[in-house]
Amino acid sequence: MKTVDIIERIEGEAKLNLHWKNNRVNDAYIEFLNFRGFEYMLEGKAPLDALVYTPRMCGICGQAHLLATVNALEDCYKNANIELHVTAKAKILRELGLIIEIVQSHIKWFYFFIMPDINAASMTPRKEFEPLKGQQWLKAQRASSEITKALALFAGQWPHTSYMVPGGVMCDPTHMDMILVENYIDQTIAYFEKELVGMEMQNYLTLSQTDDLKLLKGDIKSFLKMSFEQSLEKIGQSYNRFFVISDACGFHKGKIRLKNVSKFEMNKIKEHDDFTFELNSKIQKKEKYGWAKTVKYDNLFYETGPLARAMTQNRRFIKQLHKTYDDSVLTRVMARVDEIAYLLQTAKTMLHTLDISEESYIAPKTALKEINSTFGTGFIEATRGALKHELIIHEGKIKSYDVVTPTVWNLGPGEKPDYGVAQKALIGLNSLQEATIVLRSFDVCSVCTTH
Repeated sequence: MKTVDIIERIEGEAKLNLHWKNNRVNDAYIEFLNFRGFEYMLEGKAPLDALVYTPRMCGICGQAHLLATVNALEDCYKNANIELHVTAKAKILRELGLIIEIVQSHIKWFYFFIMPDINAASMTPRKEFEPLKGQQWLKAQRASSEITKALALFAGQWPHTSYMVPGGVMCDPTHMDMILVENYIDQTIAYFEKELVGMEMQNYLTLSQTDDLKLLKGDIKSFLKMSFEQSLEKIGQSYNRFFVISDACGFHKGKIRLKNVSKFEMNKIKEHDDFTFELNSKIQKKEKYGWAKTVKYDNLFYETGPLARAMTQNRRFIKQLHKTYDDSVLTRVMARVDEIAYLLQTAKTMLHTLDISEESYIAPKTALKEINSTFGTGFIEATRGALKHELIIHEGKIKSYDVVTPTVWNLGPGEKPDYGVAQKALIGLNSLQEATIVLRSFDVCSVCTTH
């Protein structure tokens, strides 16, 4: 038997194909149907045009794409042996923008994406979590909007800002601006404490044991009750391999294949298009079933995102939950919520080390369009995980541009028995409802995948 389900409430849409045997998922394919072609649009453009194009690949992760582009362009200068100086102030303002974007996205994801499905599947669904009208749904909408205002104070309109450029940032916030930024962050901390976990954030950050789940109150307590009721701690396991590509925002880059974090070699990250539609072919080959590419490290699939970051950072609470429940839906959701507290604390620390008297921008001595030939790569941890931008400049124009997104790491296609990360997590499930929740636990983004 075959089941086809359209996964909505994501950026774009995806199609989930499940094949059943003895009432369990025997085979699974995730199809991404919309092609966008940003990499091709950039060919022949001036290098700085990428700062305008790439943030528009995604309506959620504009800051991440902008920062990855800036890093790649600055790497072009480095590879052309042209010195570039970026102040600590500019670096902090860039990472602060990324943190705010991730926090607002995590809040939305918990209330707008995963909780509606878990609540609908519960034996005792709660009105406060109903989309568009539930009390907690509306509070989450306000909270995510409020912290986004902090970004506007130094970056301009969200989501598609262009304040990061090679050499620094195009803003010069005042002391009052940064006080307002801190005020918005404090409001979000108060929201996290009162509504999400029901305790002070500093106390939450001391949690370190699986039994500490009993101390949690607020909406996360409701999530845990529904999760154990639906056995979400027992489903959604994949390879238990994790990958983090950048140290920015205090994250720890590395990979975990068995237990310990180890370094990785960038040249072992490889994209494949074995199952990806061909751009210039009217008749697609049978094995090609969507626009998503596949990415592996050293020919193995790795999970990326908040759970991977918590694992390489050795955040004790999530490490203990993983020890108890592996890479399940419950652990994956808890890692994303836990990251809100970690990033809000990191943002406070960054604000207190920011020196607004420093230069925001130091102009490069040479324009990129004046460089005949160079190349560059930019790495960053986006909301959903590892993001890589890579470009080649030839005769002052972009010759090629390649983007490897987090959703490609997690939802890129494989084939039996070498399934992609999310595919493997779907095998063996016994209902479409379970499959939808497991797929959502990876924070699906269609436009991100088919950029």
